[in-house]
Amino acid sequence: MAKNYIHDGATIEFTAVADVKSGDVVAVSSVVVVAINDVASGDKGLGHTCGVWDLPKAEGTTFNQGVSVYLKDGEIGVDNTGVYAGKAWSAGVNGETVATVKLDTKAD
Repeated sequence: MAKNYIHDGATIEFTAVADVKSGDVVAVSSVVVVAINDVASGDKGLGHTCGVWDLPKAEGTTFNQGVSVYLKDGEIGVDNTGVYAGKAWSAGVNGETVATVKLDTKAD
C-alpha cells in the first residue's frame, strides 16, 4: 500500500460547537456528518461522512427521490443556502419528519 494512505474517508474527526448526540447530523464546515457517539461541546468526536441515514426533515418540505438536499438549521431540505448533504434516497413527503439521505460530498 502507498505510504501516504491515511484512511478511506468514511469518518472525520470534528470538534463539537454544541453538545451532540449519537446519530445527530452536524455540519463540519462544508461536510455534513452523522455523529458516531455523544460529544460534549468543545470535545472531539467522530462523524460518518457516507452512508444512507434517516435525518430530520424540514417541516413542509417536499422533494423527489434523487435530488440534492441540504442541511439548514439542523434539518434536511432543498434550500441550497444550507450545507450540501447529499442525495434524497427517497422522496420527501409533506407531513413526514424524516428524510432518507445518502451522505455525499462534492467540490465547492
